[in-house]
Amino acid sequence: MPDQKRITYVPKEIEALADQVGSFIQYWGFKKIHGQIWTHVWLAQKPIDATTLVKRLQVSKALVSLAIKDLLQYDVIRVLGQGDRRKILLVPNEDVQTVISNVLRLRETKMLGEITESQEALSSASDELKSKIDLNQERLEQMKLMTQMAQMALSALITSNLDIDKIEF
Repeated sequence: MPDQKRITYVPKEIEALADQVGSFIQYWGFKKIHGQIWTHVWLAQKPIDATTLVKRLQVSKALVSLAIKDLLQYDVIRVLGQGDRRKILLVPNEDVQTVISNVLRLRETKMLGEITESQEALSSASDELKSKIDLNQERLEQMKLMTQMAQMALSALITSNLDIDKIEF
């Protein structure tokens, strides 16, 4: 049983770091729990399971389960295999470029696509409606160009082969 205490004990320094990473991740549109879980998985010497995360973070199993599902979808963390009692063992995806590309491709690309659809819907609205809401058509066109530029920049970033390991900090 002492091994179990070692696994679930969280020093205040790790708790503070996970909380700060969670806040940072939340700033970028994710939930704080995503950053907290990622921090624990990233820093773990050995693969970690959801039950340990629930105990360490003192949150519900459902919250951890949903957050893990999201992190797996973005390939931020990976399932290594199964441990005791068929618990899935989680490890971080250490390929930072892939992680960033996946998030940008799956989330930001989708959001920009939805903005484009909304812009097109507004463009094709009746002249009566456009007049009624006092729409500045020229600014709508400029907004469409900004969105296209953002999509091109995002696409270039996703397809770039930036080697994170060679960047000196």
